[in-house]
Amino acid sequence: MEVIGEAYEKSKELLKTLATESGFVASMQDTTNYKRVWARDSIIAGLSGVFCGDSALITAFENSLRTLRKFQDETGRIPSNVSVEEGKVSYGTTVGRIDATLWYVIGVCQMALITGNKAFFIEFKDSIEKSIFYLKCLELNGRGFLYIPQGGDWADEYINHGYVLYDQILYYFALTFYSKCTEDPATTQKKDYVRELIKVNFLPKAEYSGGSHVYHKALYEIGLKEYKPPLPVAYFSNHSIRFHVDTFACGLLLLSDIAPDEENVAIREKLVELAKHNVFPIMPSFHPVISQGDHNWDHLKRSAIFEFRNDPHEYQNGGLWPLVHGFFVSSFPKKEGEKKLEAFARTLQEDGYIFPEYYSGKTFEPKGIMRHGFSAAAYIIAYEGVVNGKRLF
Repeated sequence: MEVIGEAYEKSKELLKTLATESGFVASMQDTTNYKRVWARDSIIAGLSGVFCGDSALITAFENSLRTLRKFQDETGRIPSNVSVEEGKVSYGTTVGRIDATLWYVIGVCQMALITGNKAFFIEFKDSIEKSIFYLKCLELNGRGFLYIPQGGDWADEYINHGYVLYDQILYYFALTFYSKCTEDPATTQKKDYVRELIKVNFLPKAEYSGGSHVYHKALYEIGLKEYKPPLPVAYFSNHSIRFHVDTFACGLLLLSDIAPDEENVAIREKLVELAKHNVFPIMPSFHPVISQGDHNWDHLKRSAIFEFRNDPHEYQNGGLWPLVHGFFVSSFPKKEGEKKLEAFARTLQEDGYIFPEYYSGKTFEPKGIMRHGFSAAAYIIAYEGVVNGKRLF
């Protein structure tokens, strides 16, 4: 399976071309701000560099984190993206990007933990404490979950909002790694509480319904009637609950200790059954697609930032994302995972290693920004997870 190793080296090569003195830029394509240091993109790229132990990528990761810290605001919020040369900073467009701060805390703490560099965490400790405080303020009701506005994370033009599984899992990881770095009993207790909240509210069971961890009792009873296990709830709010497939959130869930092993196996199998395209190996971001006539269609159309990109099977509306796929594949055991990894590698090879942002879910054509750093980083994360048994979380 030579292609697996070739794709691994090509992924590292791309990330090195994106490494600047200020850190990783998302892509060298200078369009819609991609030639900037993005929090989410640069930290995923950096974590993949730490995973594979490449010194040049680790240096670029350190530079990324220092750039993001430099532009942290007085609330503790981390910018979505930064152009150091132009002195431009964005915390979001219509709303702020909450996951920028979540990935920042994860990035700093994992950098220190994986490398064993305690001095690195000490250097960032004040900044991380500010970020943790900012995140705590986003628990708007003080009960443990972050409230995410629509467009407040990587799915910036999709319909997710409220208590979104993807962001709650990142919050759990952020608290977990922060507690390991600080050995703070209160933070350890808090992360255990958030873990239980996620398990109860996103993997609902009748046996949980009378417990104190249920966030919205009336909605929970409705959810139990509509819920079809094993896939988790995608998000809920004060008035609604959604059961669509969020592949990124599921991949993160599978990399966590939130669900027991037997449930993880069932989630993985059901996800492949429902969302995989039989003739193309990359998983979609969300499934099923939202089409005209669906009650969420107008909701989706109004979410466009620059122009509408979410036609059925396109962009975040059923587009096929190497980023999402890499995290999902990294959760597989070695024997089964090698087949997934080889198919992933062959797809990248057949495209000439252009590392697209996503593929059309209808035509399988590469779409969006090319030579995208997080697409390459996701392959490295998948490779290290399957081949070397390293789990990012």
